[in-house]
Amino acid sequence: MKIWRIAAPVMALLAITTLAPACGGDDEPDSDGTGDASPTAAASPTGGADGGTVELEIAAENTAYDVDELSAPAGAEVTLVFDNDDPDIQHNFSLYESEESEDPLFEGDIITGVDSIDYVFPAPEDPGTYHFRCDVHPAAMRGEFIVE
Repeated sequence: MKIWRIAAPVMALLAITTLAPACGGDDEPDSDGTGDASPTAAASPTGGADGGTVELEIAAENTAYDVDELSAPAGAEVTLVFDNDDPDIQHNFSLYESEESEDPLFEGDIITGVDSIDYVFPAPEDPGTYHFRCDVHPAAMRGEFIVE
């Protein structure tokens, strides 16, 4: 009988923590009316006078990024959590002034998957649309970096 006094609450807690994440979504349509979230990642600014700091996340899988747009405040210190989920394939993240630019504003180290790295770099000071890409797969892996 003693075992049930311990086991029952533990089992209830396990059931709640397992089922609770399934209840997290909403059925409200997004601004485009589809109900599907577009693959973008917005910044979460904190502290600092010069744009603060932001943490963004991006992943590589099947030789593609999971988002095609990132955004950050002008001049913010960006920490980009990059997950390379492609086994034995090299990827990185680099930021460029434009799609045609050859000289990166920031060039992240190339990592071989499956691996993860945190890139830290300053967002450009001038608001506008910049370009990011994987230097190993520039035609397949690219997106826009919006500086606000």
